[in-house]
Amino acid sequence: MATFVNDFFSRMLPRSAAGSRGISQERVERRPEPGTLRPMPNEQIHVFIKRIDNHHVIRTEDKAATATCWKTIGAACLLAVAAVGMIVPMAYGKLAGYQMERSLAEQTRLKHELAQLEAVENQLVSPVLLADEAKKLKFNEPSPETLVVLNIEERSTALAMNQAPAAKK
Repeated sequence: MATFVNDFFSRMLPRSAAGSRGISQERVERRPEPGTLRPMPNEQIHVFIKRIDNHHVIRTEDKAATATCWKTIGAACLLAVAAVGMIVPMAYGKLAGYQMERSLAEQTRLKHELAQLEAVENQLVSPVLLADEAKKLKFNEPSPETLVVLNIEERSTALAMNQAPAAKK
């Protein structure tokens, strides 16, 4: 690419009276010494780097830019709060749904366990099994003379029928 630029500019330069075509043509006519390298493209360009010392320069405060930055920060914070405010109820609904499903699964498990325990209780409380256990432990039925019934006359059905007791006359 650099040789293309050199060739382009050499064609654009005006021809001198001696018939040479410009700088690049003069270089071609010179014979390099044996063992030397060919010239680099654009070797004639000189780059000068000037050091700039800005330690004494003080930056002026731009109040409009500062206000714009704070407004942008505030708007971003409000947008983040709004996004979180919209996401939290949806997430809470999902978590509540999972908890409800776990509770329903636990309820069915507990109902099944209760049915099993009631079946075991019915087997243990059966009159035949209780009679066999009483015989093994040598329990005797009480005779009718040993039975004592308390307060036959004063027994009231008010409590059993959920009624207020009748007033005595």
